[in-house]
Amino acid sequence: MKKRILSIGVIMLIANYPLFAQDNKTENQKSTIAVSLGAAANYYYGQGDRNFGEFENERVNWQINGLLGLTILRDKNGRRTMLAGFGAYGFNNESTIKKIFSDQQYVTTRINQAKLNNFYQLEGGLLIGEVLRLSTGVGQQHFEGQAIAGANGDIRLDAKSLKYNSTTVGFNFNLSAVALIINVNFAHGIDYEKTIVTPSAGLMLRL
Repeated sequence: MKKRILSIGVIMLIANYPLFAQDNKTENQKSTIAVSLGAAANYYYGQGDRNFGEFENERVNWQINGLLGLTILRDKNGRRTMLAGFGAYGFNNESTIKKIFSDQQYVTTRINQAKLNNFYQLEGGLLIGEVLRLSTGVGQQHFEGQAIAGANGDIRLDAKSLKYNSTTVGFNFNLSAVALIINVNFAHGIDYEKTIVTPSAGLMLRL
């Protein structure tokens, strides 16, 4: 009798294995790790209260974007909501660096700036429904060493960077394996007296 019950149990287990496997697959999908990498052009708009005039080519710069996300929720259409880390690494041109100093009211001893000045931003937040990005973190703008003086009396004899808080609101439009990314970054606080607005647009490869 015990052998018969055991045999029936084994048969039922085998018969229902696809169902268990599907359940496990669903659980694994809920914990999917997402990785994306791409590039974008950004436009240094400047202070948030600036009156937008005509398009200026010297305000255009480039950056590389990355995303590492962990799925925490799926809607009925399979779209994921993720906890994510976002990274950006790019270069600001000479004109943009001068505008940053001017907007933040820094006086510098250097007349000419480098043509390429790297910056980075690291943020954490949410990608909701694989569409809406809300994230915040820190950023840093690098430049060649120089003496600078701020409006608050802060004087640095060999400054090489300015730090700031970095907050981004953005939208992802998924196109198969590629996503169109439109973001607006707000750089504020720490070494920045004024909030800087920088919109960007580019493509991300969904790995």
